[in-house]
Amino acid sequence: LDPACGCGNFLVVAYRELRLLELATLRELHKTRTSGFLDVSQLVFVDVDQFYGVELAEFTAQIAQVALWLTDHQMNLRVSEEFGQYFVRLPLRKAPNIVHDNALALDWRKIVPPAELSYIVGNPPFVGKAFQGEAQKAEIAAIFQGVKGFGVLDYVACWYRRAADYMAGNPAIRAAFVSTNSITQGKQTGVLWPDLFRRGV
Repeated sequence: LDPACGCGNFLVVAYRELRLLELATLRELHKTRTSGFLDVSQLVFVDVDQFYGVELAEFTAQIAQVALWLTDHQMNLRVSEEFGQYFVRLPLRKAPNIVHDNALALDWRKIVPPAELSYIVGNPPFVGKAFQGEAQKAEIAAIFQGVKGFGVLDYVACWYRRAADYMAGNPAIRAAFVSTNSITQGKQTGVLWPDLFRRGV
């Protein structure tokens, strides 16, 4: 899940790398095959519907979906080259789960139940305290309601809090966000991290 997916860069790279790992595994498993037909369509299990994203801009969300389909096609061509048969997933029966919505207002469990997820990754918007608009300040206030001193937090802190709340449903989930160093240094540290620690992070 990338809850701030933009055009889907993180999802596309993750998908490509998982497909390459799967291809290496298939290559190793079938390296001694000398003859007979191998139906690779029954062996490729990584698919675009296992990837989830949330994006506020509608056009950008559509780009993310198409980018994942294009990457799937490219990886299918790699499988075709490796095993000497044309492998294509047409008509498209599965789709990436890219949701056009505000990730801070949306219940992520409605996108994918925590029990079915392994990783949360992304590059949420940073927006420091001095550059936040009224709507962003209101979102921070709603998410960190009851947390003393929340007004010093960067906007990106909201994604950490939402991820922590979501991960309570499955402690095995791992999360990684690109962020400014301000969330681990200075005034924000004493506000954000005690709150996250209380939630099991």
